[in-house]
Amino acid sequence: MPKTREKALTKMLDELAEFEIPLNPYYDDAEPQGVIDNILTGKINSLRAFCQLLGWAELVEHMKDMTPLQGDAVEALDLIQAFVIPEARRRIEASNIDNIDSPTQWFWEFVHPRISALARPRFEAGFFGDAVEASFKEVNDAVKRILHGMDGRELDGAGLMTTVFSPQNPVIRLSELATESDRNIQQGYMQIFAGSMTGIRNPKAHENLNPSSTKSLHLISLASLLMNKIDERQE
Repeated sequence: MPKTREKALTKMLDELAEFEIPLNPYYDDAEPQGVIDNILTGKINSLRAFCQLLGWAELVEHMKDMTPLQGDAVEALDLIQAFVIPEARRRIEASNIDNIDSPTQWFWEFVHPRISALARPRFEAGFFGDAVEASFKEVNDAVKRILHGMDGRELDGAGLMTTVFSPQNPVIRLSELATESDRNIQQGYMQIFAGSMTGIRNPKAHENLNPSSTKSLHLISLASLLMNKIDERQE
């Protein structure tokens, strides 16, 4: 088995170990201070989520209230470099973290196979935001392929979803559209598909968001539901 977790975690630790804060600009100017705070907050959140995934409660506790950083990045980085990084490296050497059974094994058995194939390796490597982004990109791409195959149009995102799932003239029908309930189903899922592009895929793609492991599983399960709805479409 490739050492996916170990490689990803080691890279995180190396980046934090090499992270340096220029003290004079940091304390003298609010603008660079804010940038550094945001960058380091993202790195610490990712490391904390990874430690939580591995069950390293002591390290999680040390980082629990550390973020968001607001002018205290120097103190936080000192603690990370002096204690968290050496302890995490010791634990990597002491055990094969790639062979630790995933506590979310049961979850992936219920996830749509295309979503699982993309999201699971990213999630288990600790890249929770990337797992979410990949899931909703796959939903978007699946709908794009269907539309392009039917009439050659190239649409994307929320506009793609409102066009394809429109109750008035749908490209993908999720019901027979024979009753008001049928039309409500079509309308409702059109809004869910479009909303997931606007509210989940786009923010993650455009910003360095780092959802927790729990929130990531919630979002991945939504992407799985949407992929299953596509598979269940009316021909």
